Amino acid sequence: MFEKHIFCIRDMRVLGVMTFLALAAIGMRPAQAQTYTVLHTFTNAPDGANPDPLIRDAHGNLYGTTLWGGQICGGDGATCGTVFKVDRAGRETMLYRFAGGNDGANPAAGLIRDTAGNLYGTTRGNGAIPAFSTVFKVDSSGKETVLYVFDPSFRVCCQDSPLALDAAGNLYGMSPYAGESGCGYNGLGCGSLYKLSQAGKLKVLHIFKGPDGTQPEGGLVRDAKGDLYGTALLGGNPNCYSPAGHTGEPEGCGTVFKLDRSGTLTVLHTFEGHADGSAPLGLIADPDGNLYGIASYGGDPKCYQGGAGCGTIFKVDTTGKFTVLFTFTPKVIPEPLYAIHLLRDSEGNLYGAAQIGGANFSGFLFKLDPSGKFTNLFSFPSTVQVQDGSVPLGVTRDSAGNFYGSMLIDGSRTNCEFGCGTVFKLTF
Repeated sequence: MFEKHIFCIRDMRVLGVMTFLALAAIGMRPAQAQTYTVLHTFTNAPDGANPDPLIRDAHGNLYGTTLWGGQICGGDGATCGTVFKVDRAGRETMLYRFAGGNDGANPAAGLIRDTAGNLYGTTRGNGAIPAFSTVFKVDSSGKETVLYVFDPSFRVCCQDSPLALDAAGNLYGMSPYAGESGCGYNGLGCGSLYKLSQAGKLKVLHIFKGPDGTQPEGGLVRDAKGDLYGTALLGGNPNCYSPAGHTGEPEGCGTVFKLDRSGTLTVLHTFEGHADGSAPLGLIADPDGNLYGIASYGGDPKCYQGGAGCGTIFKVDTTGKFTVLFTFTPKVIPEPLYAIHLLRDSEGNLYGAAQIGGANFSGFLFKLDPSGKFTNLFSFPSTVQVQDGSVPLGVTRDSAGNFYGSMLIDGSRTNCEFGCGTVFKLTF
């Protein structure tokens, strides 16, 4: 009934981080003008472990999911994950604990929130714990509703990307493995895009075939006209090799795509794995409809193993014009590991989190201004400071310019081998 778990992008990237941290020389924390504060430390059961990226409401409350923790719902003490809230004072409220089965397990993506305060997300499922991939809703009181349970016969698993929402409450998402058999990794399908109503009616919008992309990741961006934009981690040029692939053979270096309201998909850019990058991680948009993202490999051939490159920051406009805004070099980052999504402010500055490098080899918060100037704003605390957490998964920002985010591991190692993770605030 339940499929063997397939490693998704998050699993591959976490394994890379673990390997690097195990080998890296750890530096001590330098003097910083900024203040780093741990707002919450996870403890596994019952409050969750290993948080995903956060969102923030107008009152300063933070919301997120944890991949693990919560209640025991599988053999050997396995846990199914949680939905949580952390207020401005750092007080955590446990909104929901997943139970496995049709309820789903192990959410691996951030949440979205509607104007009424309802939260929406996905569970990965299909792992060691008997549980399906699902789309869920949690209201402000913590009541959960499963909106959809994915049918394994469609080869759908590993829902690990955030959803998009329209004004009518319809949800839009992507499945990295689904669609036509024989396509993609182990013939599991090259992925699909879907629309889901509040009543639980699902409509498949597009099934990928390879040249248009394979393994869509990072979530969809929806514009005012109702057109959808996103990235596929692999696919495109079948002769292009990306280290993000599964087989060690060319599987394509990824694409940026548009799906219009009529259901027609257009490839806006096909990555070639060189100067433009490879393996894009998702998109954000500005008010003019320009799209921005990180390609996790490619760029500088002198960076990383075998000339794989350490990635690029790119822009794609509404006509499909592609521009590399910044190329990561060995002097900036030693290994291509980033939090998936960028953040953009009203002045056009882009912010992101590298999970490796910086003064402490523990990652850093960076800024890229509209002129192309790159700045390391803050080096995250050394992993010697276990209580602070390690492996940033992205940031959100308030009107005063302070940043908030989640750390995947460390914090407390009492109930988690590598630590259960933290929620932090960075005051400038």
